[in-house]
Amino acid sequence: MALMSFLVVFAAAALYQIGYMSVQWDEMPHLYGGTLLLRGQTWSYMTTYGYYPPVFDLFTTGYLQILGPDQIAGRVVAVTFSLLAIGLLFSFTKKIYGKKNALIASILLGTIPGFFWLSRVTMLETMLIFFFTLVMFTFYTWLTKDTNKTLIFSGLALGIGILAKYQIIVALLAMLLSILFLSRKKLKLNLAKFLVIFVIAVLVVVPWFFMIYHYNGVTKFETIQYVMSEGGQDRPAYSNRFQPLPVYYLMEMAWPFKDIPVHPISVPIFLLGLFGLGLFAYRRSKQDIFLLTWFLIVYVFFTLIPNRQWRYVTPLFPILAISAACFIMFLYSRVRGWKPQETGIRGERLKKMAAAIFVIIIISAVAYSSYEAYQMTVRDQIHIPIQEATSYLTGNLSQAQSAVLVCSFNLLSQDMFRFYLPKNMSSDQIWQYPSLAVDAFTPDFNITEFLNLCVQRNVKYIILYDFGINTKFFNSTLDYTQIQQMIYDTGRFGDPLDQPFWGDYNGWMGHRIFLVRFLG
Repeated sequence: MALMSFLVVFAAAALYQIGYMSVQWDEMPHLYGGTLLLRGQTWSYMTTYGYYPPVFDLFTTGYLQILGPDQIAGRVVAVTFSLLAIGLLFSFTKKIYGKKNALIASILLGTIPGFFWLSRVTMLETMLIFFFTLVMFTFYTWLTKDTNKTLIFSGLALGIGILAKYQIIVALLAMLLSILFLSRKKLKLNLAKFLVIFVIAVLVVVPWFFMIYHYNGVTKFETIQYVMSEGGQDRPAYSNRFQPLPVYYLMEMAWPFKDIPVHPISVPIFLLGLFGLGLFAYRRSKQDIFLLTWFLIVYVFFTLIPNRQWRYVTPLFPILAISAACFIMFLYSRVRGWKPQETGIRGERLKKMAAAIFVIIIISAVAYSSYEAYQMTVRDQIHIPIQEATSYLTGNLSQAQSAVLVCSFNLLSQDMFRFYLPKNMSSDQIWQYPSLAVDAFTPDFNITEFLNLCVQRNVKYIILYDFGINTKFFNSTLDYTQIQQMIYDTGRFGDPLDQPFWGDYNGWMGHRIFLVRFLG
């Protein structure tokens, strides 16, 4: 009952104004990909987004069918899997550590700021957390019960998990080491059975890779390698900002963001989790060793990958929630078992006071984590009127005309406009220049090339927005004001009778979209 109450509260909070927040760049492959699948445009989907694993997009397609063409559909997928992840964590922890530990771990996971934020966006991480936990849960069940049913289910969970997020393949290494550490008496037999898990997973995954080859040949496999390494070398500065590298994620998971003092994991919960891992290393029970192996493999694997970001190590969130819960219960058992020097009524009062103080501290830690989750979410609760602008473009562009987005960035890309285009309009009618996001890549803006492309692609409107006065682009001295001045100086843009705009101005960073006529 307590778990169900928490899940209801979590779901209500995660769903609150979930459609208001502007779409993130990384949401679009799944939102627009799901739209292509819904329309039956399989070829376009496979040739455009076929490098992503398909499970999330398939769920997004289903929710788009039910909820309609809106970003809410994809975000509800994330909410669904966050709820499933919490429920699965409760079931797993209850089995190995008991009900009280399970309830605390579930609450801690649900209030981790990064986990809650990811529950409200169309990204793969909540599905990653769910399937990684499912894979390890089913594997541990097989390891302890050793039945054919659990063996087959473990292989199926691994195969489907890989199709949810390719990086789940690292679970194979965690499984192998768990066998070496925990099954020495039946080492050869369990290693042979482990091959069965591997074969089942391969049989599940191979059809998808065959489809990729059918539609794209070998070209998309290079992109898959890029995705599996969590991107290319375009983010080296961010990925190396904490040194030495072995402690990178210890800093990254609890380091405040630049604009607000919020952490992907709140510091009190993070410290409790680390102390819990220390407790596991001290006790070294079978389940403790299993979770430590899980933690270390994920931590080391993603540390060795050249690109690093806190979202990549979200499979560690459930382990930290469990270890923090176990450490809390360990401390509570010590407080309850404490025998103060004072005897009689005074001693009992001291004991009750110590227990009450301990409970207050833990509740405060959870409340603080919840507050940080709120702050992290509110930070992104802005609305850029993409749908309104797209609706206008839909009614004012002929089939031969196009519109170009000038200088895309995290909250504005060509795919965000394409997502709202009707089926009878070509996605090529909305494009962007430069082709890469100016807040993540050094822009190369050539006004002569831009004009030539506008002529070649029969542009009717250019799409401008409030990027922020004098806000420099990535690794560049160029800013949006300079870009606008270059466009204005050509004398080939602007019709005072046709200059629609939408949105509100908010300080130095506005949220308005402007359509400006190209005069040819």
